[in-house]
Amino acid sequence: MSSEQREIADGTLVVRSQESDGSFVIAFAGELDLANAGTAENALEGSLANGTPIIVDMRELEFIDSTGIALLVSTLSRNEGGTRVSFIPSDFPAVTRVLELTGLADRLPLAEA
Repeated sequence: MSSEQREIADGTLVVRSQESDGSFVIAFAGELDLANAGTAENALEGSLANGTPIIVDMRELEFIDSTGIALLVSTLSRNEGGTRVSFIPSDFPAVTRVLELTGLADRLPLAEA
């Protein structure tokens, strides 16, 4: 069962969220950087507080800077509190490369796409 999809645009980032099959899916599209990290953080914070398993879908994320990386690391650390968080990797080589260089690619628990 799926609920209505919500979408927030903040400059170069679009955040879509939807509850689906007992999980809350948050999809990032475009660029996640200093200018819009607050919007992404708010979407993640609300979901983490809820306690529902979260899937962070990054397939359409084209760019991520150090602020976005810090947000993912923070999300992973909060995951240790019991909320299950998993990730769908980006389809864009630039994001994949940054995640590999930071060592984060090996730490992200992967969800099925």
